[in-house]
Amino acid sequence: MTPWFKNVIPHQDIKDGVLDESVFAADLAEVLAGNGRAVYRDAEMFFAKTYFTAGLRTICKRVVDGLNGKTDSGDRVVSLQTGFGGGKTHSLITLYHLAQQTKIITDIPEAKELLKQTGPITFESGNVAVFTNKTCDPIKGHKVNGYTIKTLWGEIAMQLGGKDAYEIIAENDQKLTCPKGIFKEVLFKCCPALILIDELADYCVSAAAVTVGKSTLSDQTISFVQELSEAVAGTKNCVLVATLPASAVEVASSELGGQVLNSLSNRLSRVSADTRPVSDEEIYEVIRRRLFESIGDEKEIDKVVTEYERLYSSLGMELPGYATKTEYRERIRKSYPFHPALVDVFHTRWASHHDFQRTRGVLRLLGAIVSDLWQRQNSLTGDVSLIHTSDVNFTNLDPLSSQLKKLYGNGYDAVIPADVSGAKSNAFDIDCNVKEYGSHNVSQGLASTILLYSFGSGSNKGISIEELKLSVIRPSGFNHNSVNGALDRIEGVAHYLYYSSAGTSSKRYWFHTKPNINILVNQAKNDIRSTEVYQEVLTRLNSRAQAVREFNVLVAPSDNVPEQKSPTLIVLHPKYQVNGVEISSTKAGKEIQKIATKKGNSARIYRNTLVFLVCSEVGFTKLQGDIVEFLACSHIRDEYKSQLEADQKDDIKNKADAANQAIESSLVNAYSTVAKNCVSKGIQTLALKQFKEQLDRQIDSNVLNTMIDEEWLLQKVGLNELKRNNLVPSTENYIKTKDVYEAFLRYDDKPMITNSSAVQDSIMRYCIDGVLAIAAGEPPSFTRIYYREDVPLFDVTDATYWLVDKSLYIPAEEGPTGGIIGEQPKGTCCVQEEVGTSGAETTTLTDKHFKKLRISGKVALENWTQIFQSFLLPLKDNKVAVNIEISAKATDATPIAENTQNYKITRESANQLGLEFSAEE
Repeated sequence: MTPWFKNVIPHQDIKDGVLDESVFAADLAEVLAGNGRAVYRDAEMFFAKTYFTAGLRTICKRVVDGLNGKTDSGDRVVSLQTGFGGGKTHSLITLYHLAQQTKIITDIPEAKELLKQTGPITFESGNVAVFTNKTCDPIKGHKVNGYTIKTLWGEIAMQLGGKDAYEIIAENDQKLTCPKGIFKEVLFKCCPALILIDELADYCVSAAAVTVGKSTLSDQTISFVQELSEAVAGTKNCVLVATLPASAVEVASSELGGQVLNSLSNRLSRVSADTRPVSDEEIYEVIRRRLFESIGDEKEIDKVVTEYERLYSSLGMELPGYATKTEYRERIRKSYPFHPALVDVFHTRWASHHDFQRTRGVLRLLGAIVSDLWQRQNSLTGDVSLIHTSDVNFTNLDPLSSQLKKLYGNGYDAVIPADVSGAKSNAFDIDCNVKEYGSHNVSQGLASTILLYSFGSGSNKGISIEELKLSVIRPSGFNHNSVNGALDRIEGVAHYLYYSSAGTSSKRYWFHTKPNINILVNQAKNDIRSTEVYQEVLTRLNSRAQAVREFNVLVAPSDNVPEQKSPTLIVLHPKYQVNGVEISSTKAGKEIQKIATKKGNSARIYRNTLVFLVCSEVGFTKLQGDIVEFLACSHIRDEYKSQLEADQKDDIKNKADAANQAIESSLVNAYSTVAKNCVSKGIQTLALKQFKEQLDRQIDSNVLNTMIDEEWLLQKVGLNELKRNNLVPSTENYIKTKDVYEAFLRYDDKPMITNSSAVQDSIMRYCIDGVLAIAAGEPPSFTRIYYREDVPLFDVTDATYWLVDKSLYIPAEEGPTGGIIGEQPKGTCCVQEEVGTSGAETTTLTDKHFKKLRISGKVALENWTQIFQSFLLPLKDNKVAVNIEISAKATDATPIAENTQNYKITRESANQLGLEFSAEE
């Protein structure tokens, strides 16, 4: 599509970048004095740049009809009561030229169009009187033709009919007293007469300071307005047009201003017809006429409108419902080259402020925006067929920034450079760091749009995500999902951004001069030390480790890790990080090798039970950021508790909760490398590809399954694995089952096993399947050999069980008495005789039954090794519970101190087993 700046032609001052803002400041008093801007003073130029709205045409027709003396002219007292900048003064200037320039009016092309609506002017030239708040000072008066005019009635009489007309009410003027019943004589003498009064309420507020008897000049003036209205209504060929502000705040910030406005409104409304010069829909054409010499090729405009209609139709629910309706298509056409949202934000949001000039203010700001974009059109990229709110660059637009601060406070001096616009703003920083945003300045465009829409009240405050997308998305532009992504980033860093979803279907965003909690968080972040981050990581690792079921987990243990006989996952301290390359030579690798091969200063016996979980450099960067955010929020919540407002407390809580949740995920992603030391192969690693939401679940699921899938961890020991490691018996070689089991615990060239059952169940299966036999007792005179049968009470860790070749098994009926037999004679071992085929012991009804066993007493140190075999193993299926209490005393020969091995080993072991540990000094 054709860029807007290749289709439209702005007025020359806009193109040249020398826009004089006074061009939009209409001043009726200046026009009357023959001064001021030519665009208002020169009738031909004025009509050329004026769009005649329906309201203005109605006013002009009423005035022309009234001055022509038509009997059906309707009300000839017209009050224009609109908001600040609503087009009132512009309307009065139109009427002034219409009444004054009757001889040349028909030669002006634009005026001819107006006359088609009003009908021909039949009076030769009208007498015009103009009164504004600058015409006559309430105290000093106004000197004219040797007279000092002091009042509104004096001014009107002098301007309409000179000295002769003035003499009729001269005494009333000098004494500041409202004429009663005699002003009609002035009008009759001067008709056709047009009286234009602007800013009268403001004049009356000043006139209230002048005392007139028991009243004031303000009271007398208000009384005269009623006198004048009735006089005009009763005199042919006379018309009165007066303007009033829409509210008292536009008059003065006082009770008096409201009283004055109320009194004037009551008197004018008695006989006047209220008219609105500019309707909301007509503002688009007013803007076009005032800012552009030509609006360009209509066919190009049609293309733009069609493309936007297609875009909005495709986005559907992502936009406000009205965006896909036919009415919005027409608004795009009318507002061209502006996107309707840009016009609307000034004409509705900003215009709701009582100090914003509704029409004039919109023209000034849009003119400045067009001028800025025109000057830098060569640097504009992407689809620029319309001017969007996202095109507004506050850094370049002093008129806009100044107006913003004037209306809403100087605090926005800090908001704009911090969050919205400029090389140091947060929005600029996001666009620089995210390529997909930077090519379209997505974040800066969103920030500018949010700032423009930051004003309003209640549910109308700020702008929704749907409205944001409508304001910034263009055909052939960025994907609408980029808006969501950029908003998330802005939320996280902006210092003055606020948002709320209460009572609405989606969030609404706005900027405020009060810093949000982000600025406090960012300051607090700078105070967080690396030691605090490490400690928080360790705290969370320990917390999650307690919930792991499949591994014994040790978090950042000392070098003197006790011997482990079950799969033990050692989570390294976060200071040990890897980057995905060979890690043996790294600090992490050296720590792994030290723990895996050494137990303190001695060689480690059980080397194949340890596996390591290591933090990645990339993952730690994200984890560190989330932890710093959490700690900063926590510090602010605690340290500023009495100073934070309610909404800030909620905000800091939400941020802390969000950071806390993010840490859980970051912790899982950071610890993504599983490592195992092998003397022959060095350190081997596995990279985790799947991630759970919490570390304990990650370990129990993905770490476990990955190790099993990669055959680092065996749940069952295959026969080939036994053969490969020379753990299958022969006729000459018997192998203790305990040695088989411990081979998988001691030697790191083998896979790890999940538990003793991985070996025990596999050996039992091979025995039952007839692959090998299991013998009990001591060779060569085994008490029994089991083959193709279950072994009752078999314990792979029991040193009295052996793996033997199946050829050694001799069935009972074939064996000689006293030889190696498969079945013993009955009565030789009554316990074994009572074992059923299922392996469970049987009882009879005559046996005495017990509910519970309790075994207690002191055990000599040298007998502790019998505890398991004698008590725990026989009772393993009886819900056995063990309570342990160990006491030790220091001796001169063997002291106990913090740096002695006996203290460090027992404390570390107690911590790992979850036992209470205390030391008495």
